[in-house]
Amino acid sequence: MIRYAMIRSLLLLLSVCGFLAAQEEQAPKPERVWPKIVSRIPENLATTVDPATTELVVVFDVDMDRGGHSICGGGKSFPKFTARPQWQSPRKLLLTVELKPDVEYELSLNCSSARKIRSKAGTPLPIIKWQFTTLPANPRPVAEQHKRNEAAVLKLEQLLDERYSYRDRKIKEWAQLRAEHGPVLRAARTDRAFAVEAARMLGKAADMHLSVRYGETTYTTWKPLIDPLYRTFAVRRLFKLESISSRAYKARTKDGIGYLLIIGWQEEVDVERLVGAIAEMMDAKALVIDVRMNTGGDERIARQVASWFVEGTHVYARNRSRTGPGADGFGEIHDRKITGHDAVYDRPVAVLAGPRVMSANESFVLMMKQARDAMIVGQTTSGSSGNPKPHDLGNGITIMLPSWQALRPDGTCWEGEGIAPDVVVPCTSRDFKDRDPSLDKALELLRAKIAKGK
Repeated sequence: MIRYAMIRSLLLLLSVCGFLAAQEEQAPKPERVWPKIVSRIPENLATTVDPATTELVVVFDVDMDRGGHSICGGGKSFPKFTARPQWQSPRKLLLTVELKPDVEYELSLNCSSARKIRSKAGTPLPIIKWQFTTLPANPRPVAEQHKRNEAAVLKLEQLLDERYSYRDRKIKEWAQLRAEHGPVLRAARTDRAFAVEAARMLGKAADMHLSVRYGETTYTTWKPLIDPLYRTFAVRRLFKLESISSRAYKARTKDGIGYLLIIGWQEEVDVERLVGAIAEMMDAKALVIDVRMNTGGDERIARQVASWFVEGTHVYARNRSRTGPGADGFGEIHDRKITGHDAVYDRPVAVLAGPRVMSANESFVLMMKQARDAMIVGQTTSGSSGNPKPHDLGNGITIMLPSWQALRPDGTCWEGEGIAPDVVVPCTSRDFKDRDPSLDKALELLRAKIAKGK
């Protein structure tokens, strides 16, 4: 009886433990609370910071782990620290620095490689960028600066009306935008502060070719994160890449298909060496030209390369330039042509394109659409080509304004739309773990053409 009672008690205990464990599994996990920044001194994007400032202060909304910190950055824009960062309290972090006049500073609280700013509960602060600008050593009198700002605002408004080729693509209510940002521009304490606000205003245009320059600093108005849907490690699984120049590589498959990787249409691509590589590939059964990482450059260089694949003369694109105000303020439409060499590569070609292909590289894609036996494989290109021109605002600031509308051969504008591939390969970044979908598809199609031609 005693033994039976002991077994019964043990079974009851196990049953209770199982019930409690089940209850624990079903209980909702506590929500993760991310620490937040309550305030920063100076404020993020402040443009009138006294260069004599020696302390930067960050205040958090929860108690933090005072055992560490990660202040990331480097170069001329990173402030000089004169002491180690200190936690003055569980919620206040003090950075002691030495600043210089008329400098735009940038640092990051935590970064991808270091996340020691975390709550007492162990949750890291999301990566936070912090930018601010110091005043010049001898700033202009307020009245003089405001007069300077007013003249620059009027010049900027005139240029946007008369010279910006994509003025009406994204922004329909310019008057509303000017009313929102005009007072800040006119009240800017320095020319640099004017440039920062102008770039902020023009960001609404969502135009990667629209920028503002002050001194040696260029302020991009819009720079989206774009996955090129290309991974070098995925390419190297199939090819042993050989350098042609700092921006171009070549390789071959074991069954005789050539591969050219061209990263940009700048002088560093070394056209002579690249053309030499094409000459070496003339005996290849087929050719892959990979420009997925190429964001543009000099269209003339792209044309030199494309001419080795085109027979005769073809219109590959058109354009019209902004010449005045109003919806009809454009000049006549101009044809852009490509003429091929006497000896061209006459075997199948696959051009790999994707969402990071833009500007002069989109023109290259259109050139290759005129090639003898070429197909564009991958995803639609970025849709960004403006031929930007500099314009002086009279206050030490230059605005780079897109001057033309880039058109397909049929006269339609591709800005914001891109160039569609002949063969669409749907994929995301997750598909590149163990393969390259676009490259795999291109090789499959080329091999089918080779087999058919035998």
